[in-house]
Amino acid sequence: MTACRDDAQHCVDSQNRLLPDSACRTGTSSPVGGAHYIYGGSTGGNVGDSVVGGSVSRGGFGGTGGSGGEAGGE
Repeated sequence: MTACRDDAQHCVDSQNRLLPDSACRTGTSSPVGGAHYIYGGSTGGNVGDSVVGGSVSRGGFGGTGGSGGEAGGE
């Protein structure tokens, strides 16, 4: 069995705003400002943009389906 798609991995702050990947990398004593990775979701792709949807866990079954829409503009 194979996965349907690969979910994107996004580094975000505690308010789900996009951060540079360096803020989430392991090996640092503490991630910056609650930085963590979320998987899936939609974003404009620029640092500071909100990530809509997504999950802190990846893969598996039983997740909720999204509407398929994309995040709004600026």
